[in-house]
Amino acid sequence: MKTFFLSLIILFSTATISMAYDMKKIREDYIAAISNSEKADKLCSELTAIKNPDALILAYLGSAQAIKAKHAWNPVNKMSYLKQGFKTIDKAIAKDPNHLEVRFLRFSLQYYVPTFLGYSKNIDTDKDKIIDLLKKKEVASLKLDKKILKDMVNFMIDSKKCDEQEIAILRKALA
Repeated sequence: MKTFFLSLIILFSTATISMAYDMKKIREDYIAAISNSEKADKLCSELTAIKNPDALILAYLGSAQAIKAKHAWNPVNKMSYLKQGFKTIDKAIAKDPNHLEVRFLRFSLQYYVPTFLGYSKNIDTDKDKIIDLLKKKEVASLKLDKKILKDMVNFMIDSKKCDEQEIAILRKALA
């Protein structure tokens, strides 16, 4: 009987951990949170509940926190959400500065935040790091779904932040 309960606890813990790191769902929820404040709140709660998050989870948490600024009507709350989000995503960068998706999340947020707010100071650094990672690493070693990589590359090209040489590197990553 004791073994049965221990097995149930281990099974439940394992299921909770694997659900907490379902990156496909987190990515889908993040996209939905961009246009839905309730989903942004829910995603923040779910990601905050994850114990000892890795850099990618922290980056999605910071991004979701910053996205909440889009949905807030009070300017003080907007700034608070942005500050909190960028603080969290900066922790993610510090934890794993060579993680492509983490860098991309910060780059994309900085792209959309007005520069006068002061949250776009790392946009060129992130762009350069993303280009460098795509240039130096085998794309297969990045462990990214091809669709995600394609979306990242297209966003980088569409951002108009890349010169022709960088665009060539981006396109080569898709080949």
